Amino acid sequence: HNHLVRNGQLTLVELACWASRFQIWSAITTSDDNDSWSLIFEDDIDLETFTSEVLQSFPHDLWNKPDLIYLGSCGNISGSMICEEAYGYRIHRALNPNCTHAYGIRSHAAAKLLRLLSSPRRAVDDEIVRLLNSEKLLIFSIHPSLALQKMTTPSNPSDVNPVKLLWLFQVKVWINSMLQ
Repeated sequence: HNHLVRNGQLTLVELACWASRFQIWSAITTSDDNDSWSLIFEDDIDLETFTSEVLQSFPHDLWNKPDLIYLGSCGNISGSMICEEAYGYRIHRALNPNCTHAYGIRSHAAAKLLRLLSSPRRAVDDEIVRLLNSEKLLIFSIHPSLALQKMTTPSNPSDVNPVKLLWLFQVKVWINSMLQ
């Protein structure tokens, strides 16, 4: 994958993210139940303590529809509401889910991602949004977020997404959160 880095399309960190996602998705596809769900969390999130109660409060048949459900949204605007349940949480159609720090994925969706994304060309988050926009994936998101990604600070450094440090990115996140 050196040609990707030299062309400036992907950094080594983004390739590492790809490698970790592929490893996780491969492990998920080996499960016995093709319709089972797995929750994926990055190591820099803050998760609500009652997450399991909130997830269980949504109707059982809701879990038969999407390929992925994002537990965090990175300030993205939510799409049409699918369901509102206990604790004031809502499930919406995802419009631009550009953060993979906390999400649920079905076994068959992990296999689909492995098949459709076999050759990394851009950041994994961007590829998932591309598949959503081309209607190859159905993605829901939970609002307000059950999982928040800790912001990069001197005491919590990260080079996974240096764009988050840019003033313009932070303004966009703030505007999107105000529009919700």
